[in-house]
Amino acid sequence: MRIYELADFGGRFLTTPRRNSEGRTLPGTSAYVEWFLPSRPKAVSITFVHGGGGQGSEFLRTPDNRPGWVHAFLRAGYPVYVLDRPGHGRSNWDTAVLGPATAAPDYETLMPRFVDVARCGLWPEATLHSQWPSMPAGNDDRFMASQGPMATRLVSSQRHAEEIAPELFELTGDTVLLTHSAGGPCGWALSACGGPRVRGILAVEPLGAPGMEHPLGRFENGLCAADFGGSFDPYAPPIAMLTAEATWMRDMNFRAAQFLRQRNPSFTHFDLPAHGIRGNGHMMMSELNSDLIAQLMLDWLETIL
Repeated sequence: MRIYELADFGGRFLTTPRRNSEGRTLPGTSAYVEWFLPSRPKAVSITFVHGGGGQGSEFLRTPDNRPGWVHAFLRAGYPVYVLDRPGHGRSNWDTAVLGPATAAPDYETLMPRFVDVARCGLWPEATLHSQWPSMPAGNDDRFMASQGPMATRLVSSQRHAEEIAPELFELTGDTVLLTHSAGGPCGWALSACGGPRVRGILAVEPLGAPGMEHPLGRFENGLCAADFGGSFDPYAPPIAMLTAEATWMRDMNFRAAQFLRQRNPSFTHFDLPAHGIRGNGHMMMSELNSDLIAQLMLDWLETIL
């Protein structure tokens, strides 16, 4: 394993004003951020924004215990911030503050989409999936252990991200947002809040396309469900999107790419099989060739920063 030197690592909760509920005083919307600062840091940081009912730990280590994407960006000299979005990971879900949440996910729902993709074959490209690590035993259980409930409405997830945005950007400084899946709409919303602080966006299979109907809501505002809470153009920074070969999100991502290309002439869409990176599913940060994908993103960053 390659060695790198940290100047600091740690974490803290991002907080917002207290709430009153039925005569009780409760914490406001909160989120947890973990950071890793290299001893010789670049001027721009990377902020990881997880998807769905996941958490930031997905970027730290793969299910088969290899170094995750956080390590790749640290080795390249980037300060790294790993967000547990409000109500996820180390940030507790309080329905009195965040509103209702979905039920915790089950194996029957997630395994065919993320892990046992080729065998289940729920969509045509699923048979191409070959990169999920099969050893050691139990890595599927470790993946499931990382998954939890999420907001019952896309609008709620967007608003939660917008609420913690000011304190997040105070901590990260100038940053590139690296988002995944349902963290994608949160990333666009954060970009609208952060403005010049957001130096780029790496959207890894972001959820959403204009007008798309989703069980948790309709995408009424481009790649988000609702009007932005921030005043900046969220699509103005350099943007790259990554789409895997064996995912169910290909058509959705290509529609989103068309939307982004109209708003940002420098937009880049990395269709991974076109770059010789094959066999990946939606959880590509956890898969056997995750380092190849990290290097593709790092090479792109060198062109924009």
